Parts: sequence; C-alpha cells; structure tokens
Amino acid sequence: MRNYRLAGSQLAAVAVLSGVLTICAPSAASETPSTSATVRSVAESQFALRGFASMLVVVLVDGEAVATLALGEAMPGVLLGIDDHFRNGGVALTYVAALALRLAEEGRIDLDAPIARWLPDLPFAEDATIRMLLNMTAGYPDHVAQQDQFIGPFLANPFRQWTSEEMIAISIGADRWFAPGENWDYSHAGYVIAGRVLEQATGTSLAELMQEYIIVPLALSGTQGFDTPQIPGPVVHSYTAERGVWEDATFWNPSWTLPQGAVQVTTIADMATSFDAIAGHDGFLSPQARAEMIGPGLVGFGTPLAGCPSCRTLTHRSGYGLGVVLQQDWVFQTPSFAGFASSVGTLPDGASTAGRITIAVAGTFKQAAHADWQGSLANWSDETVRLIGAELAPDNPPAIRPR
Repeated sequence: MRNYRLAGSQLAAVAVLSGVLTICAPSAASETPSTSATVRSVAESQFALRGFASMLVVVLVDGEAVATLALGEAMPGVLLGIDDHFRNGGVALTYVAALALRLAEEGRIDLDAPIARWLPDLPFAEDATIRMLLNMTAGYPDHVAQQDQFIGPFLANPFRQWTSEEMIAISIGADRWFAPGENWDYSHAGYVIAGRVLEQATGTSLAELMQEYIIVPLALSGTQGFDTPQIPGPVVHSYTAERGVWEDATFWNPSWTLPQGAVQVTTIADMATSFDAIAGHDGFLSPQARAEMIGPGLVGFGTPLAGCPSCRTLTHRSGYGLGVVLQQDWVFQTPSFAGFASSVGTLPDGASTAGRITIAVAGTFKQAAHADWQGSLANWSDETVRLIGAELAPDNPPAIRPR
C-alpha cells in the first residue's frame, strides 16, 4: 500500500550486525525457544540481505510475546533499544477507524450518514459517508499525489508544518476521478476529512478522542500524539536520499500524513499489542464492529481508471477494510516515511492451528538498501513480517511479494 509514500517518480516513501534478543516465558500456544530462534534467524538474514541499519521486532502468539528483537543502531555509534521511539504512521489510520466504530456503537455518529451533517460546506458531502472515508471509497483525491501543490513544496522544505485546511483544500481542488461510493482510491485526504468529521460530531479534538478511546484503554504507554516533528527520546534515527542527497530525515515534519491529533510516535511493543487487540480478536471492538473493520465486503469492488493513481479492483489477496489492508486472512498496516519503514500483520483468531499471530517489524536502512532512492522504495520491514509469518503459520501464510 501507499501509506506515507509520495506519488510520482520524484519522491517515493516520503524513508555491522549487533543487537539483543529477549526470550520471554513460554506461552501455552507456542514453544517459545524454537519460535524465538525462528524469528531471529529470519530477522538476521533480512537485516544483512536488505541493508537494514536498525530493526525492531515483536512477535505475539495468542497475545503473549514470544520474541522481542532489536538489531543494529539507533544512530551511528548508538545501540538500538527495544523501547526506542519511531513514528507509527498508517497504524494510526487503524486507530481512527477503531475510534469511529466505537463512537458509532455509542450512538454518537452514524457511519452511513452523509458527512454534510457535520461538514455542510465540503463538496460532495451530501453523498459521502464516514464509512466511505474510512474504506477509501469517498473519492476525495489524495493531496499527497499532487505534484505542484504538495510534492514540489515538500521536496523543497520537508520541515514545513501543514494544516488540515491546506490538505483538504489541495484535495478538493484536484481533478476528481469518481463520485462517492463509485470506486476505490487510496487517499490520505479522506482520513484528514474523517478526523474533522469526528471532531465536529463529538465537539472534542481528535487528540483527546484518541487518548480517551485508544491510547488509554489499550495501555499504550509508549505512544504519544505530536502534530509536529517532535519525537521523545530515545529516538530511532532514519536516513534517506529521496531528495538526491543522503541525509538524516528523522525530524522531517509528518504533519501532512494524517489528520491533526492522529500523528503519533510509538514503540514496537505498542504497535504489536494494539494491532493485535483491535484486529486480532473480539474484545476491544465488539464482534460486529471488528467484522466491519476486517470483513471482505469490498472484494470485487472498484476498477482501474486511467490517470487514477490507486484505483483498482479489490480482491481477497489485495483488499481493504476500515483502516486496514486485507490479504486473505491476514490484516496489515505498512507505513513508510522519510527513510523509515514498518509493518504490522495479524492472523486473527481461528485462522490458523498455530493460534492468533501478530508480527511487528520497524526498521531504518543503509544507503545501499535501495538502488534508486527517488524511485519506488520497497518496504523491507513488510517483507520481513511476511517471511516470519510464513514460518510461524505454514497452514495459512501471508502472501510474499516477489522482488
């Protein structure tokens, strides 16, 4: 998916082996020592093969940590720590969708009501719904894909602070490919609009809603919201050559990536446990709400359109739910930004004899990791998640994309 990846050929992915392996107490669902050895073997192989500078890994089986791994350096000469902070990117899209589902169950919003109820001046708001915003069918063009209005200015100044008003203005000023509900196209702008709708509907800022409904209930002690480049220490530093020179991009401004109030930093443990709780099993979400999030309702929907960056037909092998990527039985988020790439994948309850599996990997890279930093950058963290998943759930492995 294009999470946090700038469209166009000028910019893609807006991002000595050392480390420690923590082996946790065995769980009933897994022989932890052998699982840990498997995870380490895959991770170390990927670390060397794909040019990682740092790699964080957490693997959960039935909610229990069976492997925790930190490889490489947080910055030159500084050993990576398992609790170091990085941006969680598109994982916060899952949080926004989960927030909307919980608000809907409380009767505070209607996912299928026209968003004109809350944003009456927004074009096409009479026909678009919150659900369409969350599942990428509302048709608001992605501001990130606009060369003159966004890509050029971002390349010129990656530290610029973007506002929701600016992002929405770019979106509604761009060529529109389809009317609400008529096709599928990945759009950061749709989630920026969704954030505004949730604020208008509740009279509460999105940052406060995220704290009340997501961060506190899920006990995400390492996750904080910042609409600026701020990252509390210790920090995983990222490096990139996306602007034609190898540079430290750790503090490039992420304000354009998500609605204000949902731009976050996290730890690898928080990424794994939160995704497991939201997508992996009922409890945090009701059975009905989780089914809405990860169900195959859009399979067969959508069609490619000439000129539309991501318009396509959704399938069981390449689908989308509410704030999550769906690939057969696996559920994913795969953020990448400013030389940093991560991935979290969950095989939910009942999908494998190996149990419920959640794998989170986050990494930074050496310059040699990509032959062309201005091209389409592979997310090697996502490949690592899939390789580990294939080892742990051979009866239901995730698809591994050829490279």
